[in-house]
Formats: sequence, C-alpha cells, structure tokens
Amino acid sequence: MSRSLRLIALAILLSACNREKLEPMTGTDAAKATAKVFNFQVYPGSTYLEPYTDLLKKAHFVLEPNAKAAPPMAVYETADAVEKVAPWYADKYGYATIADTSSNNFSVVPPPAYYTEGDIQADLANFKPVLEKLSISTDVSKATGKYRGAYIKPQDTLPRVSIQRPYYDLINKKIVDRTLIVMVREGQ
Repeated sequence: MSRSLRLIALAILLSACNREKLEPMTGTDAAKATAKVFNFQVYPGSTYLEPYTDLLKKAHFVLEPNAKAAPPMAVYETADAVEKVAPWYADKYGYATIADTSSNNFSVVPPPAYYTEGDIQADLANFKPVLEKLSISTDVSKATGKYRGAYIKPQDTLPRVSIQRPYYDLINKKIVDRTLIVMVREGQ
C-alpha cells in the first residue's frame, strides 16, 4: 500500500473514532478526511457528490486498466457561477490571473489557470466508450448545450481542479445548471 493510501486510511480511522466505539463514516465524513489528507481546497458552501466521485474512480480503472488504485479525487457542486468559483481556486493556488483560453498569449505552454468552453453533447459522445464499459447507458441526444468551465493546474501539494457549468448528470440523465468542481490528485 502506498504511503498516501496508508495516510488516508489512518485519517479515516482516526476521524471515525467516537471516543470508545468505532462509528461508520458517512460519505461526507470520508470526503472531509480525504480533503484534509490530500490538501483538497473545498469551495465554501459546495456539496460533496459521493455517487459522482465513485463513478469517476470507476472510470479511472477503465482508462487505466492496470492501475492498482485510483488517485485521490472528489467531486463537488455549487450554485455559484464559474466566474466566482474559478478565481477562488486561482487565488488559493497563487495564480494571479485566469487566462481567457488555454492558448492565451499564443504560447504552446498553457497558462496555469484558464477558462474553457465546449459542447456538452460532443464531449459526452467522445466519452461514450468509457460509459459503455461502465454499463452506463445514456441518450447523448439529451445532453445538449454549451458549457463554460475552468482549469486550474495542479501544484506539488494541490490537486488539479476542473470546473464546469452546466453539466450532464449521468446518473439522473439530465442537464444540471450548477457548477461542477472535480479535483484529482495526480501522481499518487
């Protein structure tokens, strides 16, 4: 077991202790322990999405079939706009600005923080082979519309952050007009 997995297991065990008896942890408690151990900066007032976090972990094994463990990751959502959430993360990461696009200043190297946009249906269609391997059937034609997002580059002690609004809810099969925040600790 890797050092980081041992640390999270220890954090979960310690936070689950309730004086003399061990209580099972809720998904939210596990998310808080993960956030603390892996330095996930959780946007104030956001809601942890346990089913989406689990789905993301399963997708990791489809994309990386030889992986022994999924990297630490968490999915949250908030009612706040991308233009409010992205600057909060950029500030936490010490990035002075958020570029308009990944090719800001016409450099081959993308800036550490930048806004994105795209087509929900086109992106979902590209992800369809993974969804099929996860036994998730979805009607791509229902995933219509454009989205606005942001990318925050990871640092040594901070995870990559991807932000998007609206997003397609794969579980309930509908467009959700809220801001999705996905954090993945790479290189674990």
